[in-house]
Amino acid sequence: MATAVAEPLPVTLEKELIDWAKSFVPRLREAQAASDQQAKVPDDLVEELHDAGAFSLMTPAVYGGMQASLLTWMDVVSEMGRGNGGVAWAATLINACAWSVAALYPRHVCDEVFSTPRARVAGVFAPREIKARKAPGGIFIEKGLWIFNSGVNLAQWDLLGVPRFNDDGEVVSRGIALLPISDVKILNDWDTMGLRGSGSSSVVVENVFVPDERIADLPDALEGKNTRAFMHLPIYRTAFMPVTAIVLTFPLLGIGQHMMEKIIEQAKGRVVKFTRYADQLENPVLHLTLGEASAKLEAAQAMVAKGCSLIQQWADQGEVMPFSERARVRLITGSADQYIWDAVDMLGSAAGGAMARRAGLLNRLWADAKVCTMHAVVQTKTNCESFGRVLCGLATSELQG
Repeated sequence: MATAVAEPLPVTLEKELIDWAKSFVPRLREAQAASDQQAKVPDDLVEELHDAGAFSLMTPAVYGGMQASLLTWMDVVSEMGRGNGGVAWAATLINACAWSVAALYPRHVCDEVFSTPRARVAGVFAPREIKARKAPGGIFIEKGLWIFNSGVNLAQWDLLGVPRFNDDGEVVSRGIALLPISDVKILNDWDTMGLRGSGSSSVVVENVFVPDERIADLPDALEGKNTRAFMHLPIYRTAFMPVTAIVLTFPLLGIGQHMMEKIIEQAKGRVVKFTRYADQLENPVLHLTLGEASAKLEAAQAMVAKGCSLIQQWADQGEVMPFSERARVRLITGSADQYIWDAVDMLGSAAGGAMARRAGLLNRLWADAKVCTMHAVVQTKTNCESFGRVLCGLATSELQG
């Protein structure tokens, strides 16, 4: 294993990766039925994606990863979203968890994780249920349940939210524990109307010890106070919550673009019943819908790009992003999601009764988009309320606001 950190991915290679993602869209669409049926990324597709670097965008270059920029991450995953929303969702979460390992854990832990052949990391930062206690040198998880563990079927490691204890065994904080997948039971219960290819199964952990060196403190992560193995690289000192929030918009950007493409494609030669239009492409109502939806999609794209640049700007300066700016990125995230959902729903209505067919592609895209917007971190009203509290001087951290 190399001992020096390699340079970030050259711009030319980042462009090649984006071009690859565009060229791979037909293959992702071809795999839609299989990913829906299996409720995960199909095995043959996993290997193709890994070989192309789609699962190692945020793995440090010293371990053979791409170590790409946030904007490249956005471009690659949004193109994947044009092909298969569920697979793109799994990819963005796996990359987010690889980034989290490099950003939160000491070097020797990173060495262990990324020395795993074809290393992939999944994660859920909040437990649904957990019973744990302090143990010498770490914590002991008696039993815990975590839901929506996207891409866990692809992972060798899992990041799971846990309590943190003081010397008296009292819960005083929240942490993120890193476990080998052999310590995790996957329930394979992902049965949803959308994003089926993400394989976001629930997981259970029983009677497992986790050493302190594999537990990152969540409040420290939020405030940029954690020990960072790669903090000399700007991409790994980017603010924790803004990154983990904004990357959830990346698949949705592609889903919205695919919906627009499909509506225009299907409108050609389609009779608008009980009107004088024998071709929907001549219908002014469709023109208005397409224009409004385009405005929303372009606004969302611009907002997300701005959010990525804002995150990167503070990291490049070597400064901890203040909470007011972190909340602004959350505002951007929630608002962009809302704009895309509005566009997708509007376009779905333009499809008429055909939209109701459960097996139809438009129905699939509509459902994928809806499920994307259900994640707690991207809830529009929650994020708007949080930023409003900032403007009123009432919130100073994610755990308060």
